Amino acid sequence: MVNAMEFLNPLWNYVLPFLVILTILVFVHEMGHYYIARRAGVRVEAFSIGFGPELFGWTDRHGTRWRFAAIPLGGYVKMFGESEREVDADGNEVGLTPAEKAVSFQHKRLGQRAAIVFAGPFVNYLFAILVLGILFATAGQSFSPAIIGSVTAGGPAEKAGIKTGDKILQVAGHDVERFEEIVQALAIRPGERVTMVVERNGERRGVDVDVGVRIITDKRGNQAPFGELGAGPFVAPVVGRVIASGAAEAAGLEPGDVFLKIKGQPIETFDDVRRIVSANAEVPLEFVVRRGERDVSLVVTPKWQTGKDKDGNTVKVGGVIGVAPQAAFRKQHGIGDSFVQAVRETYGLTIATFTAVGQMIAGTRSTRDLSGPLRIAEISGDMAQHGLYNFFWFLGVLSLHLCIINLLPVPMLDGGHLLFYGFEALRGKPLGRRAQEYGFRIGLALVITLMVFATWNDLVHLKVIESIRSLFV
Repeated sequence: MVNAMEFLNPLWNYVLPFLVILTILVFVHEMGHYYIARRAGVRVEAFSIGFGPELFGWTDRHGTRWRFAAIPLGGYVKMFGESEREVDADGNEVGLTPAEKAVSFQHKRLGQRAAIVFAGPFVNYLFAILVLGILFATAGQSFSPAIIGSVTAGGPAEKAGIKTGDKILQVAGHDVERFEEIVQALAIRPGERVTMVVERNGERRGVDVDVGVRIITDKRGNQAPFGELGAGPFVAPVVGRVIASGAAEAAGLEPGDVFLKIKGQPIETFDDVRRIVSANAEVPLEFVVRRGERDVSLVVTPKWQTGKDKDGNTVKVGGVIGVAPQAAFRKQHGIGDSFVQAVRETYGLTIATFTAVGQMIAGTRSTRDLSGPLRIAEISGDMAQHGLYNFFWFLGVLSLHLCIINLLPVPMLDGGHLLFYGFEALRGKPLGRRAQEYGFRIGLALVITLMVFATWNDLVHLKVIESIRSLFV
């Protein structure tokens, strides 16, 4: 029974969420092609979710076969006249009747063919906005104002002259409203110099920041560099939680209390509370807090917090009172604002994706960051286990990435077809059959190489290669 559960758990926790996400995104993508093809008068012969033998399906009144196939790793829309046929000296396909030409993909105008091909990725982009918009309207969006609440001593922000209370307006030429956008923009730029626009006392100024490098280690021990600012967001000086048996509980602090003063010093952020408390272990401190509509004075004596030094010895590191701030909140927007924020989110993620791809091409970012189906399946499972919010957020993000990948100008992908149509528009006629054939061969080779490389990265990341090597040591 244990062995059976050990086998079924990965299927339930990782494979199933991955297949659910993939099926949804493939359906959305192919529905884009299908809908525009039908609008253009093209006969659609098949709409398939998956490849290989058909498991079940049905034929609608338009003659389209809707099928679910045995290998659920993609899908396709098969259109009449999509493949090349024998042509005569005038370039007309042999054997097609006028009625067949009227519903043939190849006989449609260039603009119609381009629209049909472009529709798949475009609908994926719209779907990403739709999912995120609904998510932000119903469950809210992680929202911390782009205001500096704390600055790490000796960190990139302090070295650049950024101070507590500064409002960040732009990062690398892109407007930001949330601190999360700052983190996202800098995460993909470790070690780079980035220009930020800061507002202080009503004045705007440009600041050059040498982005710090932080090595993140995942649950499997893999390490990757991420950029960091060395500063934290503004955290309101409000008690979110009182820890049992702590100094705060003994003094009578309650969740919801707003810190106004400590030792007579005005409190503006939760970082002010941490700073004063840390420096005054075992020293009675007078706190003034706002509780409801009245101010309350309390005396709290911080306790020593202990930690380990580099040699493993227990040392005292500062005072604590046993309170936690309010958790970073999700701001629930109205319908209109939700979709405005969804557009901002997809735009920011698009910029981040293209920046990362450009860094890989330029050699400034490791290609080990390239993920394949195994890693995506792992992330899908992790997101599903962390709740529906994370699952649907990842669904939207992956839909966006599917759009971007399909628009790459590589034959075999939608972007490759659009590239050929661009040449056709410039030349006034399609590229020759041989040129297209060579293009598709090169594209197929590139796609296969990319998939093999990404899968190899997945196997290394998942420690499969390491496990195999250990068998021969």
